[in-house]
Amino acid sequence: MRRFTKRLISTLLIGSIPLSADFEPFPPTPEGQPYSNEVAFQALSNYADLAWEMYSDSVREVIRFNMAVYAFRKDPGIDTFENAKRLWVEARKTYGRTEAFRFSDTPIDELELEILINAWPVDESYIDYTREDPNSGIVNQPDNYPKINSVVLPRLNEKGGEANVSTGWHVIEFLLWGQDFNEAGPGTRSWTDYTTGNNADRRMKYLVTATEILRSHLVLISDEWSPFNYDGHPGEFFLRRPSRIIRTAMRGIASLAGREIASERLAAAQRSRSQEDEHSCFSDTTHNDLVANMEGLESVLFGKYTSSSGKVTIAEKGVIDIIASADTNLAETIKSQFYTAKEYIETIPAPFDQAIIAPEASQDYQSIRKAVEALWEFVYSMSDAEEVMGLDVRIR
Repeated sequence: MRRFTKRLISTLLIGSIPLSADFEPFPPTPEGQPYSNEVAFQALSNYADLAWEMYSDSVREVIRFNMAVYAFRKDPGIDTFENAKRLWVEARKTYGRTEAFRFSDTPIDELELEILINAWPVDESYIDYTREDPNSGIVNQPDNYPKINSVVLPRLNEKGGEANVSTGWHVIEFLLWGQDFNEAGPGTRSWTDYTTGNNADRRMKYLVTATEILRSHLVLISDEWSPFNYDGHPGEFFLRRPSRIIRTAMRGIASLAGREIASERLAAAQRSRSQEDEHSCFSDTTHNDLVANMEGLESVLFGKYTSSSGKVTIAEKGVIDIIASADTNLAETIKSQFYTAKEYIETIPAPFDQAIIAPEASQDYQSIRKAVEALWEFVYSMSDAEEVMGLDVRIR
């Protein structure tokens, strides 16, 4: 654990008692409090460590992707284009794990950057040409959008409508894959769109700029969790009451699992049977998103994480340990329900859009239904834990 974060939590939990460099006592658990202060101390310290490592991983991978886009700009061709797409997929996986910190009053929420990083669904015609209109989009309308730069694109995000997304993962995804009319796979945009296509220079400018904006936003969030940033968010985050920190962490877990994954990303897509309701619809990598989200939740819930490089491994207390300090049986139930849901998520076949249009009696279709049911069982048990712990968390 990092000493700075530990000292912040110690000071918060026991008051403004000066702490020596070598002595960081655990405060006693107040009489009647159902969970252990010692366990909470350890788990909340680890929560900040996890955020720093997971966002740092995401930054490293998005930089690799950014470099691949630069290589494509310098030497446009099929090989450099496909490499950029491959590294988008890899960078997207590492970002997906960090979504476990959403809905928890952490920097991704408080800096209001999520809407610029991961907004979805996307109106393709707001960005570039579509099959229906070859002259649509910011790329193809220089009279309306004379400048494409890091100031203009964020200002255009959701201007005139929520689907008018101009920055983030899914905009870049569309610029790389194009619309997906391929029943058996992803979109088939050609690399020549960036060399001989109409407005090729503006399209290249948009791709490069959008990638740089994504990188800068992820760097901002990562820096907020830096243990070396004494004025950063870990300090502000841990100056809240411990019960509030635990409450918001648990709310984030429940909200991502229930409202976001089960409802928005699974059930809504299955009800509509529309490819447009698939999360990463242009690249057909929604299955990666789902698995990565569950891996992120696993890290926050159980306090463990191994970096993409394999050089950093965290295996300490997590949110489940705080719950267990109040009710061991309930914690075991939650653990079992989580891993059941994770297993169902992993059985959803790729590409996801084929599973949502499969016959209702088919195994592919039923795998989504079972995942939704398992996720909600997990969420309801998390709600039970909130009650047992006296936290009164509301699932948004």
